Amino acid sequence: MNTQVSASADIVSASVNCSKPPMPPNVAAALLKALGTDDDFRALFKSDPRKALNEVGYHLSPSVAMPLCMLVAELASKEDIQNAYSVLHAHLSGTARASMLVPHMFGAAPIIEMVRAA
Repeated sequence: MNTQVSASADIVSASVNCSKPPMPPNVAAALLKALGTDDDFRALFKSDPRKALNEVGYHLSPSVAMPLCMLVAELASKEDIQNAYSVLHAHLSGTARASMLVPHMFGAAPIIEMVRAA
């Protein structure tokens, strides 16, 4: 296992114990569509994840500190997100074995392997 996947798997494991609820399915779909197709949204997600999530309908209270795991240095490619749509959607919306509670999974590490490791 390479270092990037190992570090990402550690992040996934930490997020499983997070108390935030999963995203509603329609919000997860909107987020994945935007990350998989829209360059402006992708730039916003990297620079201001709270605002980007708000734009797709996931409202994180201003009184809640921005979780560090929402920040990504490099997003996965649009193609990778599109190819992993069903796995990511299940993970985001809580229908996967372990709900994805924050969008750190969109980092450029191999996202399908990270989701399956959760």
